Amino acid sequence: MGHGHGRRKFLAGGAGAITGAITASVASHEVGQGAPTPPAKDKNAGPRHVFDAHLHCPAESGELWQWYPVTKTFEEFVAYLDRTGVDRGIINSQRCQHNGVPAEFVAGNREVARYVERYKGRFVGACVINPLFIDEALREMEECRKKLGFVWVGELCNYMRPSYKYTIKEFELLVEQAVKLGMVLDVHTELDEMDYIIEKFPQATIVFPHFGDDREYANIFRRIDAVARHKNCYLDTSGYGHDRVGMLEYAVKTIGEDRVLYGSDFSINDPSTVIARIEHSFLTEGQKSRILSGNLLALLKRFQP
Repeated sequence: MGHGHGRRKFLAGGAGAITGAITASVASHEVGQGAPTPPAKDKNAGPRHVFDAHLHCPAESGELWQWYPVTKTFEEFVAYLDRTGVDRGIINSQRCQHNGVPAEFVAGNREVARYVERYKGRFVGACVINPLFIDEALREMEECRKKLGFVWVGELCNYMRPSYKYTIKEFELLVEQAVKLGMVLDVHTELDEMDYIIEKFPQATIVFPHFGDDREYANIFRRIDAVARHKNCYLDTSGYGHDRVGMLEYAVKTIGEDRVLYGSDFSINDPSTVIARIEHSFLTEGQKSRILSGNLLALLKRFQP
């Protein structure tokens, strides 16, 4: 979920801060001399399949997160995905995180199950819970996996209400349950939280949303490098960071072309801006296709019967 844009703090530092940060990044992460040549596009190729790993759908009561709501219902949500070229997606309900008490996260997950059923083959359901209510959370994960067929947990955002820390014992129990049930964890983190989770839970399959965090320009390379070092981890393109030209290319070069996933963070952010960055990137056609859908399909295949 792309809240709390670190670029505001960055820009507040003025031109000197900008110049210094750019100089430091180039010096420590320069990957080659001269400008690369974009691979030639196959003019006969049809439209690319797009599978979004990061969608927050409206609650049945309506859109909760858009600053000025324009896709207020699930039908409007789907229509906008059609408009921007997103074929499929993993959805979680805003209701689960807007007020993450058991009654609400269970109800939100059931809303997702109804949408998945209504649009068969279009969406994959994601389970969102809060570890502060650990008994209910573990039970709900099992229900979602065994009865609803969900294989995705998250996006988990520990700053949503009621908030929690990833270092608590209850979060450890949640991760153990995900591993036991065969589920992917999708966890929103700042850099220090990412480092902790990566080192603490090597047995889990974890997707980290967002190239950057609240200190985007200071931490973006470090986040990409951390995922690159751990084969159980993936990075999705949503939120902040993908729009900085060159960062997608650096992620693919560093992490590898098979562990970068297309994600948009819609209904907060526009799916088409991320698609455009991928389509116009200095990547091969095969790499673009893998990021836009192939990698997510391969990941889900490991967990779905």
